[in-house]
Amino acid sequence: MFTWNLLGILLWVAVIMYLVFIIQHIRHMRIKMIVQKHKRFDLQTFLISLIEVAVFVVGFGYMFNVTILDNPDLEDTSRISSHVVYKQLIPETSTSGKSTYVKINSSKRRIGSQTYTVLVNGHKITVASSSAAIVYGSNPIGVDAERIPYNEKQLRKQDKKYQKAYVAIYTARYKANWQNGIGMHAGRLATTYYLIRVPDSSFVRAAKDK
Repeated sequence: MFTWNLLGILLWVAVIMYLVFIIQHIRHMRIKMIVQKHKRFDLQTFLISLIEVAVFVVGFGYMFNVTILDNPDLEDTSRISSHVVYKQLIPETSTSGKSTYVKINSSKRRIGSQTYTVLVNGHKITVASSSAAIVYGSNPIGVDAERIPYNEKQLRKQDKKYQKAYVAIYTARYKANWQNGIGMHAGRLATTYYLIRVPDSSFVRAAKDK
């Protein structure tokens, strides 16, 4: 894994070294233009400098995009490997005697946040709403989870097995290859997503509800 990511490190080093080179080269050409040609402006010098800067901008932009802004297609099997783990939800009973599977915690701010808490295998899991979706009704995927390549046929099997009370944890990783190594992602986690399946909305409650 590190071997492939070393490719990305070397490319970043090359970009930085090229930046140092063009700074020195442009400075050298300008001094030569002033001293030898006695000019403050020379079209040839300007064009060479412009081309060198353009090459740097393109190279830096490409490396920044594949390293920082990389957004891979989760169905691209040449770059991504994935698997789904299914875990049964355990109901919790509130003081009112109502059983629920999901507790929602919300922060009341201008830029708010929301988390979902579920009980699985005797321990609680809390995930951000940006990495999870609560699904109920006949469609086992739901609108919010459509961006994740869940297998609908497998989800319907889990519907029958767990009576629509489970969490499908999708995990995707970057494969260890040169394509991912360029952006230094080889072998690393790409994303984790939680599809929380409940029989209906009555099994979901806000944290403040008793």
